[in-house]
Amino acid sequence: MSTSRSTFPLDPEERPLAFEFVLAVGAATGFYVAFRVVAAASSRLRDLVALPGGLLVDGLLHGTATLLGLGLLVGAYARRRGIEVRLARPTRDDLPAVAAALAVPASLVALTALVGDATGASYGSLARTSYAPDVALGPVLVVTGLGLFVGVPSYLLLCQVLVQGSFERAVGGDAAATLTTATTAFLLVGTQGGTGLSPFPDGGRIAGAVLFALAGGVALYATDRAERRWVPYLAAVPALAVVGATLLSAVAAIGSVAGALFAGTQLVVLGLAALVYGRTDSLAVPALAYLSLSLAHEVAVFAAETGAVGPW
Repeated sequence: MSTSRSTFPLDPEERPLAFEFVLAVGAATGFYVAFRVVAAASSRLRDLVALPGGLLVDGLLHGTATLLGLGLLVGAYARRRGIEVRLARPTRDDLPAVAAALAVPASLVALTALVGDATGASYGSLARTSYAPDVALGPVLVVTGLGLFVGVPSYLLLCQVLVQGSFERAVGGDAAATLTTATTAFLLVGTQGGTGLSPFPDGGRIAGAVLFALAGGVALYATDRAERRWVPYLAAVPALAVVGATLLSAVAAIGSVAGALFAGTQLVVLGLAALVYGRTDSLAVPALAYLSLSLAHEVAVFAAETGAVGPW
């Protein structure tokens, strides 16, 4: 017989980590819905009101509306749950973390590009992004700038505030960073095909996270309530199946040494951002990691596809 005092499998006092994981998944689901709603509304408004300025103006308006909508959602969640959003400026003690946030992502992207070139897999093919050889630099810079304008804050809102902020309520330090890395990697890596990184989860990943949360809840309930020893093991099968399917899908998407480096870079950056945020009092430090990855990624794609920098 179970000796648990609670019949609720996700009691916040008895199982704070499981409780926070469910809330983090729920918050990520809200983030996904809010992004879709704001994107649809701003696109509709753009169709109704023709504004001068072309791509740059449209992108700024759309990006600003997206960030405002997501910021309101995340701010309300953080306030309601008492999550501390650390906004202090980096100090001198944070310089090693700042240096790592800037250097590690860019170095890994460069290494991946070099290995890809040596093994016959261009960085553009790994990123599944292409440019025409004679593409003008101006539009590329506009698109890249708009991507950074929306992408970097979106990574911070989802990864650090929603997910890591939730886990830090149950566990602290490196444990919260590790859990954040695993959760955000599932939500964001490979959402657009391949093994690239996106600041927004897609519907399939959200559904998978919800299924895992439900399966985990069933396993915990069986552990508390079952009288036969084999029942909890059987109840854990659905959750293990979700994990196994995710791992098999990730392995199948890699395909090569360069592909493994490309995927590993995304995971390292997510982990690095979570780690430096946990050890500093500033969102600016993980922001540098995302900025470094995004800029290096765009430079590597542009160089590989246009031949602007050597034979990449």
